[in-house]
Amino acid sequence: MQKFSFQNLSQKASFFWKNPQLLYTIFLLIVIPIAFLASGEKFLKVAKTNQESLEKDRIGLVQDIFVGFAPSFMNSPEFLQKKIEKIKEQNDTIVDFKVLKRIGDDYEIIASLNREEVGEFDEDVGRIEGYDLARSGKSLIFPTVESDGRHWKAVRAIMDESSNAIGMMYTDVSMTHIDTLLKNNIRNAYVFLVFIIIIIGGLLIRQAKVIDYAVLYKRLKEVDQMKDDFIGMAAHELRTPLTIIRGYTEMLTGSKRLTESDRQLTSNIEASSEHLNQMISDILDVSRLQQGRLSFELKETAPAVLIEEIIESLKYTAEQKGLSLHYEKKEAAFINIDSDRLKQILINIVGNAVKYTPEGSVTITTYVEKDKLCIRVSDTGIGISSEDQKKLFTRFYRIKSKETESIRGTGLGLWITRNIINQMNGSISVESIKGKGTDFIISFPVVQAAKI
Repeated sequence: MQKFSFQNLSQKASFFWKNPQLLYTIFLLIVIPIAFLASGEKFLKVAKTNQESLEKDRIGLVQDIFVGFAPSFMNSPEFLQKKIEKIKEQNDTIVDFKVLKRIGDDYEIIASLNREEVGEFDEDVGRIEGYDLARSGKSLIFPTVESDGRHWKAVRAIMDESSNAIGMMYTDVSMTHIDTLLKNNIRNAYVFLVFIIIIIGGLLIRQAKVIDYAVLYKRLKEVDQMKDDFIGMAAHELRTPLTIIRGYTEMLTGSKRLTESDRQLTSNIEASSEHLNQMISDILDVSRLQQGRLSFELKETAPAVLIEEIIESLKYTAEQKGLSLHYEKKEAAFINIDSDRLKQILINIVGNAVKYTPEGSVTITTYVEKDKLCIRVSDTGIGISSEDQKKLFTRFYRIKSKETESIRGTGLGLWITRNIINQMNGSISVESIKGKGTDFIISFPVVQAAKI
């Protein structure tokens, strides 16, 4: 019996020895499914982690926007109530949203999705502990599991100008629909994975060779490209209706039938659509910068021509305000920059100078100092106080004063500008005196001197 078993084993070993391709095929049939399952599991973990990060960023962004204006309206609860309900209309995943006013150690609900609880004091022990922890001004975002599924709950302090917590914002966002979608996608992914494994197994059995990994690599690149294209697609879809609105507005403006009152209305529509378009651009740029997806094509460039183009594009706006806008080219040099990004920077800085200068002039000067080309944008505008200068380059920060209350903006432009400049190895600084004017100085390392 033992002899028969030994001979049988020898025969099998001899068979595989003579047919190594079959052994290789069996090996691949075992290794490939395991490898696919392991990589799939890892990918799902990474996707879940990224999803949770995006969820928290989304909640944090809503809170950042809301607390940017809430301190000014704590005594106008009806305004806050309308804002909450508007946010709910645009974000149906929000199941609870409260604004609470701090009174001693208690918190009175002054605005809420549930209007019936307005005027009451929040007595939920868990939330009150969260309010106390959030007094430092940092967002507290934590996951919970409710009867209807997973939720993200967040608490954020509403601070006054002295950084004292005068109230709290509480949000409860349901992730049920996202979890359902993720669950369905995971199920579909596993079904697809099993299908792929079966196909590969069939090919290995019949052909006894490894599937072409170049094809798989190409597919992975296409998936990665799809992610890159999403932001561009979103921007296109958001801007298309805006373009239509602006087109019709231009047609209306050109009509001879309009009264002066009608022309003012169309002008307001055009200004609002332009403001919305800028907001979309800013938000998309913030997203790309935070994810490291903003692309740059750095080339040796003498920026004088670009500056002259910016001057020409903003000249009409300046003339409408009675401002003098000109360029003093003291020295020129080549710098390593992305020309389109530099245009974006200059449009923002020079455009702001024109907006915040009621009379006088805006001057752009270029000169070389300590092996750096400096672009100085000087205006005779309202100026910036020393306190405002400290927060000038932070997200969503806008100077609040009588002079600026009629000027629109997202508070993102200078934050985006500074980040773009930093990524091109440059720097930006500000010099200003309240009521006397402002100088923004942008500098980049000189690559080589240029002839003027």
